[in-house]
This record gives sequence, structure tokens and C-alpha cells, in this order.
Amino acid sequence: MAGAIKVDPNWIADYAKTAEQAGDELATALHVLRGVPLTSAAFGEVGRMVGSAHAYNGAAAVLQEQVSRAADALRAAATNLRGIATEHSSADEDQASSIRSAHQS
Repeated sequence: MAGAIKVDPNWIADYAKTAEQAGDELATALHVLRGVPLTSAAFGEVGRMVGSAHAYNGAAAVLQEQVSRAADALRAAATNLRGIATEHSSADEDQASSIRSAHQS
């Protein structure tokens, strides 16, 4: 079949595992980041005077939200990829069954 697209359900399922693991790793990193917030003492007297802790914590909150969304997106992609792999695997099994049935007739 010229121009046909070949789908490997096993490769897709493996990629889903990779995406889920990446999402889990991001979620773990996010948990660690949120567990140890920096205080103004970490920036010293000058940092306290110029508001470094406030600025840092604002930037950190934005980045943490982005990491959270990335982890969610990777997990959602993994779920969808598993569905695609299952659909293609089922289609392959149905086609194989049809071929066997046709040869038995």
C-alpha cells in the first residue's frame, strides 16, 4: 500500500509510559520545590531591603504553576496515547481474526 501509515501500538504504549514517567518526575520535583520556600533571611540584609525574597517567590510561583501544568499535560498525553495504542492493537487483532476466518471458509 503506497503512502500507508504504519502504526506500532507497542511503540505508542512505550512512549505513553515515558510521558507518564516524565510527568511523575516533574510532579516530584514540584513537590520538592514547594516544600522548601526561601525566606528573606536567605537573601541577607540587602536582599530584604530591596525585596529579593518577594520577587523570587513571585517568580517561583509562576514557574511552579508552569511545571504543574506540564506534569498534567504529560500525564494526559500518556492516557490518550494508551487509548490510541489500545485502539490500534484491537484493530490489528480484528483484522487478523477476519483474515483467519476468510481462510477457514
